[in-house]
Amino acid sequence: MSAANDSPLVVISNRGPVGFRWEGQGWRTSPAAGGLASMLTPLAREAGLTWMCCVAEPAEAQDSSVSLAATATGVSGRGRVVPIPIPEQVFEPYYNGVSNEILWMLQHGLLGSGDFHGVDCAHLRAWERGYQEVNRQVADAAVRSCPDAKAFLVQDYHLYLVPALLRRTRPEVPILHFTHIPFAEPADWRMLPKPWPAAILKGMLGADIVGLQTGRDVNAFLACCHDILGLRVVESTVDGRSAGTVVTAMGRRVPVRPYPASVDPASLAEAMRSPAVRAARERLAQYTGRRLIVRADRLDPAKNHLDGFRAFGRLLETRPDLRGQLRFLAILSPSRPDIAAYQAYRTAVLGVIDDINARFAEACGGPPIVVHLENDRPLALAALERCDVLLVNSLADGMNLVPKEWAVVTQRPGAAVISETAGVAAEASDTALLVSPRDVERTAIALGAALDMPEAERARRLTLLRDRVAAWTSSDWLSAQLADLERPGTPVANVA
Repeated sequence: MSAANDSPLVVISNRGPVGFRWEGQGWRTSPAAGGLASMLTPLAREAGLTWMCCVAEPAEAQDSSVSLAATATGVSGRGRVVPIPIPEQVFEPYYNGVSNEILWMLQHGLLGSGDFHGVDCAHLRAWERGYQEVNRQVADAAVRSCPDAKAFLVQDYHLYLVPALLRRTRPEVPILHFTHIPFAEPADWRMLPKPWPAAILKGMLGADIVGLQTGRDVNAFLACCHDILGLRVVESTVDGRSAGTVVTAMGRRVPVRPYPASVDPASLAEAMRSPAVRAARERLAQYTGRRLIVRADRLDPAKNHLDGFRAFGRLLETRPDLRGQLRFLAILSPSRPDIAAYQAYRTAVLGVIDDINARFAEACGGPPIVVHLENDRPLALAALERCDVLLVNSLADGMNLVPKEWAVVTQRPGAAVISETAGVAAEASDTALLVSPRDVERTAIALGAALDMPEAERARRLTLLRDRVAAWTSSDWLSAQLADLERPGTPVANVA
């Protein structure tokens, strides 16, 4: 993968290729986690790339002479990482108050669930003094720090307003905004204060191209532009997927395209050879001789752990023949502990697990559900490598890269049970057993069918998905965006 030195790319996201946190008297860095980082981190090592990211800056760091910029120097190979310090009192309402508590929940169909009770005056302040303010600071920092930028690649729901802000001062620079999570329908967006959806859509339309995960997301965005903003949209298709163009109030034509996210098989192969994964394999040696159902995801309400574990409990009820040989291994990364809805969700999930383990421990020769409540990617990869059934029963997902990672790293022909509402389902419809996420009974049946599936059929399905991933990797995902973004006479990048 290479980027042209005379055509610097600028990636702008909430998180960067490394994490920054203030500890004691200085800044500390750590490897980034998550799907966005895994797709874009290889690019961060390339010359000519600048990756800008937000960093919450506590009061003691603001008063310190220790430089955040100096800490970032050289942390990501030949590329340049530019952390944007955001005062903690501004970052918190931007990140938790709006981005996660409102936008994430709304776009995953969860607004109003858990301990959330609607948009109150605190959320209105968070929008004005947090979300809008951070988007302004990010756009200003990008213009100030990257005067030679040839393209801005703005990432995800945290920074919906940035494209329009960039266009005001750098209209000559191509801008692409990509949303990694599902895009909601107009009726869902109308649950928010009326100015918010209009501001978000106008902000995104400041880009030259709007990128989304799937054709369904494209259709939802086009419908929002038409129904909420009253703009003319032209529907089309690209490679058999829904696409389109939005004509703005100023007459600009903004293409809207699907770019399904994927993984980097070469990076995964390298990770599987690492000492950390080798050590994780040793931790899992205790399950030799057991059949494993595995899930590896964040402890987030959108992932629907409750119904997944209930389905497993139902499987044990209806299939006593499986009890002595089966374990459900769950690697769950703690997520957003500062949000009350997440605290309540964690308590509920652990309660369901305890109940199932108490009911079936004796018949199974030990607790049938084994939970690792930690952000341990090597352990997750080692579990995917040896699982018999992968369960992904999300309520909603932009894509969900876990099935693609599993297809690359697994060393046995297992089977996947995947929610119809996950973005990846469109690419796995002929390789996985698809389920409705709320249908506990049929999810239990699907788990049993996956365990009973003949080995030859499991191998055939796995090969289909593995070949599909190899044909469309994270490099292809990025190359397609850059190719569409290129203007005549303005080379953006060459990704190979």
